[in-house]
Amino acid sequence: MIRSGITRKATIKPSTKRMKASRPKSTPARKAAQGKPCLVRIPGCDGDAQTTCLAHYSLSGISGAGLKAPDSMGAWCCHHCHAVCDGRMPRPEGYSRNDVRLALAEGVFRTQLALSVE
Repeated sequence: MIRSGITRKATIKPSTKRMKASRPKSTPARKAAQGKPCLVRIPGCDGDAQTTCLAHYSLSGISGAGLKAPDSMGAWCCHHCHAVCDGRMPRPEGYSRNDVRLALAEGVFRTQLALSVE
């Protein structure tokens, strides 16, 4: 069996488009956290309302592998507490990883209560 070569009528051009780097989107819930008190309250918390942001609680099946938890699972959290929760700073002495996760979960509950009262 003799096969003829396949010829392409159009040339393939390499793509010149670059993917844009994704950056955190500013949502109403994230904007609302600015200037609010820290509700996570890990020991060593300075409670600085100037550094408060929305810290998301990670939960298997909802977040992870490039997925961020919804804003409804976020807590108003100062820079210090957020760094401890994310593992960028060491945990306070006597605090286990589960203690930090519990503090963040309680912060989510406090934030939900504060938002329902507003």
